[in-house]
Amino acid sequence: MADEAMSEKSVLPQPRTGAVSVLPSDAVIIRRPHFRLQGDSLFFLISKHPFAAFTPAEQNLWNALEKEATVGELEARLGASAREDIRRLVELEVAEVLTPAPSTKRRRVMVIEPHMDDAALSIGGLMLQRRAECEFLLVTVATQSVATSYRGSGRDFFDVKTISNLRKAESDIVARMVWGRHIPLDLVDATLRYYPQNWTLDWFERHEQAVWASLEHAAGPGELELWTSTIAKAIEDLQPEEIWMPLGIGVHLDHQLTRHACLNILRNNQKLVEQCVCRFYQDVPYAANFPQHTAALVKTLRGAGAKLEEERMDITDVMPEKMRLLSVYASQWKTNVIQVRVEACSKALGGPPGSFNELWYRVASAPTEDIDMIDTSAMKDSIYRVVRDVAPWLRRNRYARKIGILLAAPTGRWADDFRYLLDRFPDAQFEVHTQTKFAAHAEMFASPRIEVRLGGDRWRWLLGDALMTLLGRRLPLVIVPGRQREKYARRIAPFGLLSDSLVAATLSDFVQALQYVAKKGE
Repeated sequence: MADEAMSEKSVLPQPRTGAVSVLPSDAVIIRRPHFRLQGDSLFFLISKHPFAAFTPAEQNLWNALEKEATVGELEARLGASAREDIRRLVELEVAEVLTPAPSTKRRRVMVIEPHMDDAALSIGGLMLQRRAECEFLLVTVATQSVATSYRGSGRDFFDVKTISNLRKAESDIVARMVWGRHIPLDLVDATLRYYPQNWTLDWFERHEQAVWASLEHAAGPGELELWTSTIAKAIEDLQPEEIWMPLGIGVHLDHQLTRHACLNILRNNQKLVEQCVCRFYQDVPYAANFPQHTAALVKTLRGAGAKLEEERMDITDVMPEKMRLLSVYASQWKTNVIQVRVEACSKALGGPPGSFNELWYRVASAPTEDIDMIDTSAMKDSIYRVVRDVAPWLRRNRYARKIGILLAAPTGRWADDFRYLLDRFPDAQFEVHTQTKFAAHAEMFASPRIEVRLGGDRWRWLLGDALMTLLGRRLPLVIVPGRQREKYARRIAPFGLLSDSLVAATLSDFVQALQYVAKKGE
């Protein structure tokens, strides 16, 4: 799920009304992992503002739930009034009622998700509808994380172990709510790969722009291979009867890696589709942000030989329960905020007013041709514009002694990009003009062949000193304005009478274009 900065006020989950109608004696009651009791007040994570005040009986119940227990066990220990106290905790969304899974044999379904929340967002309704017939193995690829909704709110909450364990606890509860189990594969998520250590607030504030940019950056060396082998081993170990996989809608790198790893597995093992039912599900809420990407991606997959059968599934009957699932991921969002985005994805699928749907595709046959990651990217048009321009630019400047880079956008992976550029242009020095707010990015990697010149923090800097200085010199120049300003940069670039200018929305686009041209032998 995308990372979003929220204020502390918006982080706090909000109590809901409505009683729990049935509390079977064998139902297990479990505390949500976000709360701590101090005196008679319950606090959310590191918040200093009380979330709720507890009566003495509720305090006793909370303490008794240090270890989960059944309703019958709690009544035996705390008395008959325990049921009403349980209802109060459930209404506050600080505890959950987990009913026993059926003892009958169910189909073993492996649900692959990039992060610990993506499956519930995208196909939570389908899991709820089918839990009586399916044993869900909720397999999360990237489970090492510092992602919480505290990021960007000025709070120092970046301990990798604490946050990763918190998110695993959330996913364990959600998996049990759909009568399944959570299986973490323990890879590192995209933003943590930018700097795979505990962060500090000061460090984050200096690197924040690059951290967000890393979500959209292309895969680094060996990443796709690692994700492919990790998922393939999980499939081999778990031997599922069905596999549900994300389409990888949007620009988040981890969603793209998960989708492409699954495509690699299907293409390399054509019999897998015959051995078990395989489906690709649409990523929520990204489908609302990139409304054209699903159709474009499916067209690309079909063009590579895959046969996909679209199914729009009505989940109206379990929509309230799906929102309850999503409320468990309280470390990531405020439920009513994410609900709007989930409903927007459903509305885009059509259906009668008041109905809710989820979308997936049955894989009738696997792709038979290799698919370049650029072809499945939501930004492929932007990248291919650079590919079109870079081949002639490269022929003119392959042996340049100095290359200018006007970097008006964060790189996301400074070290990866510049290591590649140093290898691609072994005779060149790089003169990089960037804004002072991006200065921390250059700390990630330095070279005597890279000179970094810092300028102002406003758009006028690009139109002023930096651009005029570079356009007026005889040197190859790469202008990196960011996606929102790409069209303006393309209008300005032709006025560089002396410079040989090339525009790429991001430095990652430029590197991907160079790699594509190299692969094609141009």
